[in-house]
Amino acid sequence: MSISAFIPEPGSDAERLFHVPVATEAFFEDCWEPAAEELGLRWVPLFATGVELTKADVPEVLGELGRLRAWAERALDGDRLALLLARLGRLTEELPGAFERDGAVVYIG
Repeated sequence: MSISAFIPEPGSDAERLFHVPVATEAFFEDCWEPAAEELGLRWVPLFATGVELTKADVPEVLGELGRLRAWAERALDGDRLALLLARLGRLTEELPGAFERDGAVVYIG
């Protein structure tokens, strides 16, 4: 299984195409969850079970993703670091654009 971000009730073709892979469940448990616990993150742990985000949530979620990036740069190396940074980069870049429509909701899980 894997964790990804998508719009469950798309209102356009662009929203229908919005899909951002986050992590496999194993990689999430191995890298994301320990970091989230160490950093005291609120949103990131919810990705494992699934969470709906609104536009109002984005600044806080992006802040947590930034903290996760900084943690990864000091705690990981090699392929694990490269994979986590790639996934964080794409999610950070694409998540804000998913909320162009009023009332849009992004599900991460």
